[in-house]
Amino acid sequence: MPNKPGQRPTRFCVFCGIADGSESALFFRDGERRFTDSRRGDPSAPWSDERPEVFVFENQFLFFDLTSLVIPLEHSESAIPFYSQQSELWSNLGEVGATARDHGMQTVEWLRDRNADRAPAGYRVFCNFGSMGEQSQPHAHLQVHAAKELDASRWAPTGEPWLEAVTKNGSTIVHETESTIFYDALPTLEEGRSSLWQVTVSVGFSAPHRSLPKMALLAVPREAASQWSMWEDVGQLGADVVEYGAEASPGGFRVMSNFPGQQSDEEFGPAHVLLVGGSHLGLYADYF
Repeated sequence: MPNKPGQRPTRFCVFCGIADGSESALFFRDGERRFTDSRRGDPSAPWSDERPEVFVFENQFLFFDLTSLVIPLEHSESAIPFYSQQSELWSNLGEVGATARDHGMQTVEWLRDRNADRAPAGYRVFCNFGSMGEQSQPHAHLQVHAAKELDASRWAPTGEPWLEAVTKNGSTIVHETESTIFYDALPTLEEGRSSLWQVTVSVGFSAPHRSLPKMALLAVPREAASQWSMWEDVGQLGADVVEYGAEASPGGFRVMSNFPGQQSDEEFGPAHVLLVGGSHLGLYADYF
């Protein structure tokens, strides 16, 4: 059963501690940044009115220029399988997904204002599931990454928009639901693997032996949408992706969406979500 909003779970959860101010973190809210340090007796969080339902804070492991976590306030006690809370989140991503999308855009704009030459052209929102997907916390969460080094991830490793790259040669449809079509993306990775770095950046994994993941699927909504508009409310596609991921790769998987650095990037292509798994994915692409 879910805990009441703001109530700690039975077992200690560092994300719940960050949300209630007992653990230190750098928070983001309404385009502002504020550090709360529990060691200085500052249990307050960056809000002046009521506690929000969604929190955004900096990941202490600074892999890239932007490494943020987006979490719902509510923590479910459900823990079997370990990624069940992630699955519950994706069954109704709603405000958490839209917040992650908006935070990525705001931060890219902020980085662009600070140093246009080093600013990334886009960003990635993703979620790890289970041990093979490198999930480290049971509390449901999304991650947002952006860096100049990740700009290749905006496209398939062939240099094209993902849907165009995957479907141009009649890619196999491996699964379908009423809302979502799943295309096999492995042939596209094979085609572009002359640049191993670009392949690993594109799908966000770092295999120990530089091998491709055993499963790479491109999930697209049947109803055409832009990446930006779809993430206003991912809806049934999110539930479909996680359900099929758990079936096809029960040991864990990774779900991600790449975004251009501006809403009007028409060349970016239609909405899509990448589902990667079938083998241990390693940590993140910068560890390849």
